[in-house]
Amino acid sequence: MADSELMARLLRAIDILEQLENAIEIAPTPEIEQILQEAWLKISNTFPEDFKDATHLDASAEGLRRYLKVQAFFHDPTQQAISPEELELYYQNQSPPSEEAADFFFPDEP
Repeated sequence: MADSELMARLLRAIDILEQLENAIEIAPTPEIEQILQEAWLKISNTFPEDFKDATHLDASAEGLRRYLKVQAFFHDPTQQAISPEELELYYQNQSPPSEEAADFFFPDEP
């Protein structure tokens, strides 16, 4: 599967997950909430393993989108800008960065 095709598929799946998250919040009964949660899990299990591993601490639709945006930044920083806040949120949900990466991405402010 081409990268652009995979990206399009992931973005469509994230949109569906977001709709399920919204529906879970307003579920009228615990039974319906459970059904919606099961649907959310089944859809999220269709993601590639490396994607699931990288987002397991923040698997919300927002966290998944952030992951894609940060990965695009790492791939080509000149084409995809991100804010320091987005990068910080990304790293809060990842294993601790190396000291070298931390110095580069989180420089001490004067």
